[in-house]
Amino acid sequence: MVTIGSLCSGYGGLDMGLQSVIGGEVLWHFEYDKAPSKILAHHYPDIPNHGDITKTDWDIPAVDWLTAGYPCQPFSEAGKRKGV
Repeated sequence: MVTIGSLCSGYGGLDMGLQSVIGGEVLWHFEYDKAPSKILAHHYPDIPNHGDITKTDWDIPAVDWLTAGYPCQPFSEAGKRKGV
């Protein structure tokens, strides 16, 4: 089975997209923001969310695929839309 790990996960969109193409199983997330973390908990109730990537000891399972979100605030309605 293909395994997936997710950094800066947001609501898990990259993970869901990757799963729709290659299948596999998400083993862990790293998302510190409370709002998207609630969505992750809903979609992935049995998958640990390790929170802030700067405050981990990285004692986590190795994965085959790694996703990493890009901050959407520069482009979305969630921020000031000033781009990069």
